[in-house]
Amino acid sequence: MSSRGSASERDQSGSYASDTSVSWSIVTPPGAAGAIAIIELRSPEAGALEIALHELGLAPLPVGTVKLRPLLGIDTGLVARWTQHVCHLMPHGGLGVLRTLSQALVDRGIPLADAAEFPEASSPMEARMLRALARAASPLAIDLLLDQPRRWATGAGDDPGLNRILSRLMDPPLIVALGPPNIGKSTLINTLSGRIVSIVADEPGTTRDHIGVWLNLGGLVVRYLDTPGLREASDPIERRARDIALAAARRADLLLLMGDAGSPPPDPIPGCPVLRLALRSDLGTPSWSHDLAVSAARGHNMAGLADLIRETLVPAGAIADPRPWRFWAEPATV
Repeated sequence: MSSRGSASERDQSGSYASDTSVSWSIVTPPGAAGAIAIIELRSPEAGALEIALHELGLAPLPVGTVKLRPLLGIDTGLVARWTQHVCHLMPHGGLGVLRTLSQALVDRGIPLADAAEFPEASSPMEARMLRALARAASPLAIDLLLDQPRRWATGAGDDPGLNRILSRLMDPPLIVALGPPNIGKSTLINTLSGRIVSIVADEPGTTRDHIGVWLNLGGLVVRYLDTPGLREASDPIERRARDIALAAARRADLLLLMGDAGSPPPDPIPGCPVLRLALRSDLGTPSWSHDLAVSAARGHNMAGLADLIRETLVPAGAIADPRPWRFWAEPATV
């Protein structure tokens, strides 16, 4: 909001015509309700902040004063003008109040603070997109992010289910590999990562530690956790490793349940998405039902495995969906 942002310059939607010189952020802990919250209004231009306060019904408010004011017809709270450039609104700290106030500020042409970090952005949505590009984990996110300002400008609504799926492009999903010992799990992770990250041996119980790597599976970056082979053992270290593996599996976005021709995979964990993989397919075909058979040692079906994991976590249909994507983390109002 600038000195041009007078009430006579509202756009057709009823918002004030504005630039991004005034922005807001929530400086109390994000996502946590409390007795009082703090919303900061900030501008490098003292005059712009002055006009913003007037248009929000909060003026007069000289520097160094604290006043009790109605806050946009939503709540009543303290308003403190600390400097020419910074003012704090202090409403009640309920999440509903914060959510409504935040949206009211956006509706009046005052963007979330990240827009102020990108003066080249033509809108708050474009600023959000630029910020997201900097932290997107997966290359598959890039083209989708670049198109989001256009999609949101159409007025189309987003879909919560689609948002959840596509969020995996921003924050890598967790894949946990479970299976009995000595079936080739370590060879598989070494092959997928293109380097040796796990010890390979024929002795059951060789791998006692959890091995975690980030993998790029055809544009989708995932966190891949290889766990020690699951078996009944008297060794307390192995028992502890088994408990840790099962606890990690319960938090997974996808479980890879693995076996080979001689050893079936473990049972699925209720509520966890599962792929059943037959390893060491060059040594025989298993009799148990599986989604894919692979041989890491021979390189058989490794590309197919990457495709299957990617399609399970982020289907091609979700990538191609033309609807807007709520790709940003909600501000501290929720």
